[in-house]
Amino acid sequence: MTRRFRSTRKFDKQFKQLDSKSSKQAAKAIELFISDPSHPSLRFKKIQGTNNFYEISVNMSIRIVVEVTTKENDQIIIFYIIGTHDLW
Repeated sequence: MTRRFRSTRKFDKQFKQLDSKSSKQAAKAIELFISDPSHPSLRFKKIQGTNNFYEISVNMSIRIVVEVTTKENDQIIIFYIIGTHDLW
C-alpha cells in the first residue's frame, strides 16, 4: 500500500504561526510520523466520535489532527490542523 501525504491550507497557516521551538518540534513529529507512525512518543490515536480523524502529539500542549482514508491501494493522510489541544 502506498502512503500519500498532504496538508490543508489551514494546517499550513497554523504551522507558520507556531513559535520557533514549537515548529521545530512539530516538524520532527511529522518526520517521525511519516517514517514510523506507531512510534510511542507520537501517542497516535483515533479521535473519539470520528471515523477517519486521529491525533498526533507534538509535545504536551500541541497536537496535530490528521485524516486517514484508504482508496484502492493508496492510504491518504491529510495533515488537517495543528495547535493546542483545546482547538478541537
